[in-house]
Amino acid sequence: MLADFLLPRTLFARNAIDALPEELAVLGVRRPLLVSDQGVAKAGLVAKVIDALGDAVSPVIFDDVTENPIFSDADDGAALYATETCDAVIGLGGGSVIDTAKCIALLVANPGSIADYATNPDATIEGAAPVIAIPTTAGTGSEADMHAGIHPDSESESVGVMSQFLVPRLAILDPELTVSLPPHLTAATGIDAMSHCIETFLSKNDAPLLKAIALDGLKRGMAAIRRAVADGNDIEARGEMMISAYAGGLAMCLGCGPAHAVALTCSDQGFQHGILSGIGLVAALDDMAALQPARGAALREAMDLPPSASLGGAIADLMRELGLPATLGELGYEVSDLTSVAAASHESFCNLSAFYHPSTDEYAAMLSTSLNQKAA
Repeated sequence: MLADFLLPRTLFARNAIDALPEELAVLGVRRPLLVSDQGVAKAGLVAKVIDALGDAVSPVIFDDVTENPIFSDADDGAALYATETCDAVIGLGGGSVIDTAKCIALLVANPGSIADYATNPDATIEGAAPVIAIPTTAGTGSEADMHAGIHPDSESESVGVMSQFLVPRLAILDPELTVSLPPHLTAATGIDAMSHCIETFLSKNDAPLLKAIALDGLKRGMAAIRRAVADGNDIEARGEMMISAYAGGLAMCLGCGPAHAVALTCSDQGFQHGILSGIGLVAALDDMAALQPARGAALREAMDLPPSASLGGAIADLMRELGLPATLGELGYEVSDLTSVAAASHESFCNLSAFYHPSTDEYAAMLSTSLNQKAA
């Protein structure tokens, strides 16, 4: 495979947010739609960005994105963009916010609602408004990739859109913006970041540069996540986690695999995506790595594990150490029809790039084991 990926202009530094006005001037942006959520606003980060912008830029604030964003978030944001004659979209927040910002940007340049694109992978996307991504978590890596995930409603599993037009024009990685993230979310988003690094490294699509980036991102994340969770003010650890997330985002064009098939299929009950991604790894990683022994060995080395260690077991131990559930049973996920959930996991687009594509029966076995492992 020849990797087809684009890079945003990226600034990574403590207090990198101070460069935002100059960067927007280069892009010719004067009236951006600033997309965020209430948690980010209450943490004072929206105000911090507005202060950094000064008088040269007049942002329009849209801070009503839900925790697991839904179609109406994107549609409402696009309507506000048009009403206020905005000229770019700034996503300030976690992956949900940045993904919503991308969906809004798509609708600026294309007719209809986001449902016309997120539920139709063959839809033609003609362009998008400029996107500036400013992550306040270290998880999805959406600041670096061409994907956006969104839910039809609060009780539906995630669907997504993908286009080169959705790669942000600018990504600002400022670890200072992540220090207010609570330990639980630091842990969950960090697990998500490393799940991207792991699954893209094991993807059947091969691009040596991206595989190396993914492996480096995993190594950095494993070395830093405990420190970032224990001390939110550890700027070095926060920075390492941002690099881990960015690495996973860059490598995302290689595709994921069974862990994310489980995570997306089980995203219909409002649970945090990073936790679900980790649970998917616990369920599937050993089987995934067994088919690629050399890459399994490289993962163990990056994770500082003995040669014979269970990779899935190590992820489970880490999640529990960080206060996260490591199985669907511990999470409290409920399944009324295991066969349908297994079939949906088997049919997930995530399997298209997977070296190991479990059958419906194999998914059913994984899910059954995970569901029956309850919290102690």
